[in-house]
Amino acid sequence: MFFTFEDVVRFSRIFRGRPCSVSDELRGWRWNEYPLVPPYSVRINVSDLAGGFCSTYRHIYVRYVLRVREKPNFRLELGSFIHRVYHLASCKVKYIMYSGILSGDSFKDSFKSFSDKCFDESYSGFTTLKPSFARRVFDLIWSYASNVYSAALDRVRSISPYISLDGLVNHVIPMTTEFPVDGSLIGLNRAIRIDAMLTPCIVVELKTRGFRPDYEVGLAGYALALESQYEIPIDYAVIVEVRFDKRLKDLKIYERYVQISDELRERFIEKRDQAMRMVVEEVDPGIPDRCSDDCPFLGVCSSG
Repeated sequence: MFFTFEDVVRFSRIFRGRPCSVSDELRGWRWNEYPLVPPYSVRINVSDLAGGFCSTYRHIYVRYVLRVREKPNFRLELGSFIHRVYHLASCKVKYIMYSGILSGDSFKDSFKSFSDKCFDESYSGFTTLKPSFARRVFDLIWSYASNVYSAALDRVRSISPYISLDGLVNHVIPMTTEFPVDGSLIGLNRAIRIDAMLTPCIVVELKTRGFRPDYEVGLAGYALALESQYEIPIDYAVIVEVRFDKRLKDLKIYERYVQISDELRERFIEKRDQAMRMVVEEVDPGIPDRCSDDCPFLGVCSSG
């Protein structure tokens, strides 16, 4: 979740033990050729394809054809809140170090001093998430980040005492959260935001609702978008699941390592083309056998 240079090395070793061969015609830089070239001009969100809400993907039809607005629910707001905290924590870690605070103990004190302000910023706008519950979640994440990066800061400085400030920061926290990428060449929105990009080119997706197969489809979309824009291969990604115990006393982090293989890329293309056709031709895919309680359109087309 809050990654350090040691995590980069750990992931690289894991990936090296899982070779991933990708056909050139399924690379994002072949965006203007079959099968990657989009069949329609409409643009789709990665979350439309990778939300894991609906087995028939009717949420896409409801959003784009019926033009119904999402209704917030607790699980989705909690996920959004955690993503906000994750982004803010990562930004503050870098800000503190760039401000010249370069010891673990001083870092912890400074990081803690930002907690109230950052909680208020993270919590703003939510309607179903109680403030007391949100604060306990926030404190767990904030404390976790503080412990990880204060230790990493001292460790990097002890190994490389003469490292430059910029080099130090990038060794302590070698990732960019809310990484922007333009997905328009492969039929996705221009303003894609990847949860985190870990040095050198590892896509990280943060999840809070348990694993769903559609999540991997979304990772293929991110990889193809990155390849289309930067023309570098993206072969691996990491899904990070965040779980809290029932009493909100502890959090656990689970990682799933994903190969962005030919099969996964083909699944993305199939789902993308299906979604585009649904929107352009106004094709109602029908109501699923069972609706997810997490679906933001549950009141619109619930099958009961």
